[in-house]
Amino acid sequence: MNRTALILPVFVLTLVLGWSCQKPLSTGATSSKKTASRGIQEFHQRNGLPNFFQKIKEGREINVAYIGGSITEAGDGWRSLTFNWLRINYPHNSFNEINATIGGTGSNLGVFRIDRDVLVHKPDLVFVEFAVNDSGRSPHQIEQSMEGIVRKIWEANPATDICFVYTLSANQLKDLQEGRYQVTAQTMEEIADRYQIPSINMGVEVARLATEGKLIFTGKPEENPGKIVFTTDRTHPLSKSGHPIYASVVRKYLEEMERLSGAKPHVLSTPLAADNWETAQLITLSELPPSVHWQKLPADHELVKSFSKFMPAIYKATSPDALLRVRFKGTTLGFYDIVGPGSGILEVTLDGEKREVQRFDQYCHYYRKFSFYLDGLSDTDHEVTVRVTGRAFDKAAILQKRNIKIDDPSRYAENGWYLSNLLLVGKLESLHWD
Repeated sequence: MNRTALILPVFVLTLVLGWSCQKPLSTGATSSKKTASRGIQEFHQRNGLPNFFQKIKEGREINVAYIGGSITEAGDGWRSLTFNWLRINYPHNSFNEINATIGGTGSNLGVFRIDRDVLVHKPDLVFVEFAVNDSGRSPHQIEQSMEGIVRKIWEANPATDICFVYTLSANQLKDLQEGRYQVTAQTMEEIADRYQIPSINMGVEVARLATEGKLIFTGKPEENPGKIVFTTDRTHPLSKSGHPIYASVVRKYLEEMERLSGAKPHVLSTPLAADNWETAQLITLSELPPSVHWQKLPADHELVKSFSKFMPAIYKATSPDALLRVRFKGTTLGFYDIVGPGSGILEVTLDGEKREVQRFDQYCHYYRKFSFYLDGLSDTDHEVTVRVTGRAFDKAAILQKRNIKIDDPSRYAENGWYLSNLLLVGKLESLHWD
């Protein structure tokens, strides 16, 4: 079958091709590729994508899902480049894309979303990308959510193939240059090993080019002639010079994994983490009775039009002392909400202990999907009350951290809460609002 390479800018292509054509190293049944002088591997084949490529051979319709953060969400990024490459290079198949990416979110939200946002569409292949947005979480927390994602996928359909892909940000570059994976990817590799899931570290090639002086990780293209500039903000690759590198690495190993095909259901082994989040569930608020303090936003509301793909229903609470009461047995309770100019401060009481949770940060000059959690709890009965305080606070000072000024004070006047779902690892016992 003829192969059509990804279309890269000429300068990027010149630097990448020499590397891309090297033959992979192989150890036993597991193929891997060493790409730096220190021996770091950018690819681990493990069991590959046998069901996916068998369906390609059979000319079947194929659903390809991407779940991750803003790097994968980019409309002209590695996701669209790889998906279009599949369509071009396998013209006898019909491909459907499932784009389940949400910027600024990690696997701790992804594990709750995957049933509704991915699995309902019956994917044949799922790319999982959370190596950047899981930064700051502990290895065990990453293990809980990433293993939960894997187990949910295979419980829904053991013939669905999974591929872990690892991106990077500026603060993770040093790890790769010194011959080790990013901390987040190290934990994800333990899960990939356990379940023999293929993994591709897209950042290794970026680190190699940076080490050789051919790539500026963060900068302005106009100030660095003759160099590849990867990003201007330390994280998000530029569409013309950053994302094509990521995409070329993925393409290279998709071609390699094509050698391993054949229908083969995946088997769920004993969990790596006994407390993994495979039972994570989204709890809707639709069955609660009407409340004067809670308003379901209408279909023509700006936020509903913007977020309905992932949040079919959004509820607004702005009255001081609006309450949400939850009783459950389990280890984690989260809240899938929206933060932005009109967000405020919540008083959260967990088993009698009060704390404040501010749903406003230095990025809240616009609205975005977000979440927060009460986790690490004992697997017993818990009672949680959330009160919308309505209390005013200095939003201008918070925005000033990023040199953002309030140009329309009316947009920031409210101090409410926009809630879509509860996120639960456990069993819901009761749910009320006032």
